Amino acid sequence: MRILPIGVLFFFASIVVAQNQYTPESLLKAAIKFNTANNPSAEKKLGHFFINFAEKNGLCATDLSDNDSSTLIIISLFPVDEKKPCVVLLSHLDVVDADTSGNGWKYPPYQGIINNDTVYGRGAIDMKGISVMHLFSLIKLKETLKNISYDQLSQNVALLLVGNEELGGKKGAEIVCNRFFHKLNPAVVLGEGGAGLKGIIPGKPDQKVYFVSIAEKKNVWIKLESKSRTHGHASVPSDKSANKILLRAITKVENEEPKIKFDKTNKLMFHRLGEITGGVEGFILKHISWLIFKPFRKKILSKSEILLPMVTNTFTLTKIYNPPGAINQITSESAAYYDCRLMPRFNETAFTLKRLMGTLDPRIKITVIEETPEAPPTKPDKFYTILEESIVESIPDAQVVPYLFVASSDNSYFRSCGIPTYGLMPIEMSKEMIESVHSSNEHIPVKALNDGIEIYYNFLKKAIYLNSKNEKRRLFKWDNQ
Repeated sequence: MRILPIGVLFFFASIVVAQNQYTPESLLKAAIKFNTANNPSAEKKLGHFFINFAEKNGLCATDLSDNDSSTLIIISLFPVDEKKPCVVLLSHLDVVDADTSGNGWKYPPYQGIINNDTVYGRGAIDMKGISVMHLFSLIKLKETLKNISYDQLSQNVALLLVGNEELGGKKGAEIVCNRFFHKLNPAVVLGEGGAGLKGIIPGKPDQKVYFVSIAEKKNVWIKLESKSRTHGHASVPSDKSANKILLRAITKVENEEPKIKFDKTNKLMFHRLGEITGGVEGFILKHISWLIFKPFRKKILSKSEILLPMVTNTFTLTKIYNPPGAINQITSESAAYYDCRLMPRFNETAFTLKRLMGTLDPRIKITVIEETPEAPPTKPDKFYTILEESIVESIPDAQVVPYLFVASSDNSYFRSCGIPTYGLMPIEMSKEMIESVHSSNEHIPVKALNDGIEIYYNFLKKAIYLNSKNEKRRLFKWDNQ
């Protein structure tokens, strides 16, 4: 047996130490380097990178992935086989692709560049940055509980890392809910959703408002398709060409006046916003669903670009397609793709499709490509109360508001199973940060990473002691909405 030189031993020892000495920003930098855009193989590699980091810091890990197309990983405080109810932090490993064809990116999207205490790269916010916050809050909690036995706790805590969220979640969260629900045993799920914003409250531009989603819109992807065979040569134009028929349909959809709809979720949100605003304007916001205020609604809601989508269905044209052909050739096929975000109301998808069919040219074929599940809103409960307390504990001047998340996420799968599910990215987001998500120059300040870790930690250390039989909670104006 050869004895390795001391210098070589020191070299390998330093690597092991370095693996355990990640800071939040350096761990995020490393995670961004895994290009997980529609790439299950890279998702698995990133998942095992996180497993390795977690286990070296005393956490438990379970890999439920059983094929090449799905990644399902549980990182927990104690083994999930203990069957205690679990406070679940939900995150996803995949990201949307980064378009580098233009000059939009200041830094390469998959290098995790850190500049001026800000981390740049695809997934910096959505959701590798959130995964890093989850991991560090779990490690901090583990350290806090080092002298506490598992029997003294009411709950376990787990981070659920899944893939495929950006493509609808059928190979990620849906598999967990269908096959591994009993193993996870969730008492509550905290996934992506709202964030901290300024400039929301009328007359109070510096007021920080942290939005916690208790429901989210249903995501429906539809295809409008036109097929029409006319003269093939472009020198003989026709109003019956596939493109002309489709263009008229697109114009109708784009010019449709959005209908304002209220339900318990957005009524509760406006009531809370009205309380924060105060005065006459606050009274109007609290009761904005009243018929007397109908003539003023659009003007009031349009003052903030985030409020109107919370009370309307939205239809966003994302892609127009023609088969390959010469410029002087009239195509016989044309298609337009819409990302529709619908209010979470029973049968809203069916009503919407029926209305489209009655409005558009009957030659337009409408196909639903993908849709998220129907999911009822979460009634704010004891977990919402301690989440609110945890935010204010870290950000004393913050106000917390329950709201309808205008996007969609894996949260819907757990709400559809009847699990209380909340959505929060516990960071203050600037306009530039919001615009960078799914776009170029996605970025997150290091301070935001640390703020998020503290809020998650505050929440978890309260949640693990909750006893469902004895815990008192604040009453919400839910049943009166």
